[in-house]
Amino acid sequence: MPTHLRPAEEIQEVHDLKALIVADGDVPSRVAIERLLGAPPDLVLAADGGALKAERLGYAPDVVVGDQDSLSTADAGRLQAAGSEVVVHPAAKDESDTELAVREAVTRGATRLLIVGAFGGTRLEHTIANLLLLAMPELSALDVRLADARSDVGLIEGGRALQVPGEAGDFVSLFPLEPRVEGVTTHGLAYPLTDEPLVQGPARGLSNVMTGSEASISTRAGRLLVVHTRPAR
Repeated sequence: MPTHLRPAEEIQEVHDLKALIVADGDVPSRVAIERLLGAPPDLVLAADGGALKAERLGYAPDVVVGDQDSLSTADAGRLQAAGSEVVVHPAAKDESDTELAVREAVTRGATRLLIVGAFGGTRLEHTIANLLLLAMPELSALDVRLADARSDVGLIEGGRALQVPGEAGDFVSLFPLEPRVEGVTTHGLAYPLTDEPLVQGPARGLSNVMTGSEASISTRAGRLLVVHTRPAR
């Protein structure tokens, strides 16, 4: 059964506000979601048809945003009657539905965001657009990850570090989002980097392997996409 909605005043009192954003692609299990968040979410937002996937996971969306091209009027009305806030945007807009949900979460004070349902489906361009949401300036100071059943993705800004919990044998791949990322240093990977550059294009950062239960990656300058993938076991 879906979880009960939390009162708005209670949500606002949470200092480390964990937001789950559910889009309409491939979603992991509820157990995996709460493992990645470290706890149940304080706020659940759905991007259009992602509302139905949130319900299947057992979450009642607090907010549903989008242009309703993948959510029927009947379902939108049912969700609204059950207590969800439904925010409808015109189809002719600059933002994707997932971006609108991300912006709504930030506006509501989220400090940690997990975005699921952002991959898969038949629209490769949507997957790419969702990955690049990590580079939004509004998210630079927040803890934001995208995830499906096998992978989770984060972004490192220059001068920061990212911890990747997992298991020995997991894959970690590094993709520069700039022509050149400086000072890449890794720990807990089979093929370490020590204050080295990574440049866009060559696949040097692809499929490194974790040697234990945690890896760390840091950079000195530039933005680096970090993809953690759990192989089939």
